[in-house]
Amino acid sequence: MRKTVALAALALLSTTPALAQENLVSGSISINAPARVVWEAVHTERQNDPDLEYSKVLEQHGNQTLIEQKFNALPVVGAAVCQLIQREVPNERIDYKLVKSDKFKALNGSWVLTSSPDGRSTTLELSSHLDTGLAYSQGVIDLLTKKKIDKRLENVKRAAEAVAVIP
Repeated sequence: MRKTVALAALALLSTTPALAQENLVSGSISINAPARVVWEAVHTERQNDPDLEYSKVLEQHGNQTLIEQKFNALPVVGAAVCQLIQREVPNERIDYKLVKSDKFKALNGSWVLTSSPDGRSTTLELSSHLDTGLAYSQGVIDLLTKKKIDKRLENVKRAAEAVAVIP
């Protein structure tokens, strides 16, 4: 059953290049580093996210991965376990979409890297939609999400610029 759900979600993601754009909260930052350096910094930041107790790969098919993540002590929600399909286009984008969760009704978004024409800097955008299914106002959830997005973008910028060697 789990494999069927995962494969159905993989098929959905592969036929839907852009995730639903309604109710997305997003942020963007310019980073003085090439896309490949920013890409590595995004992965490092995601591995070191203090809100994650763990993140593990359940299945992988090419550039699409079924992952399970446990979030600790999130504001309003508490702990939550999620399975997500993640699709990567190296040095360009990472899209993620919720398959199932013990707390969330929806969780999807993207990390998008746009390289400057000279390749020396990168604009990084992170967008996310979270529906907790709780009676709280979506505005409160969106505000908390926006703060988290801005913090994560700053973390990636700091890490990428610390290691970037630009000739």
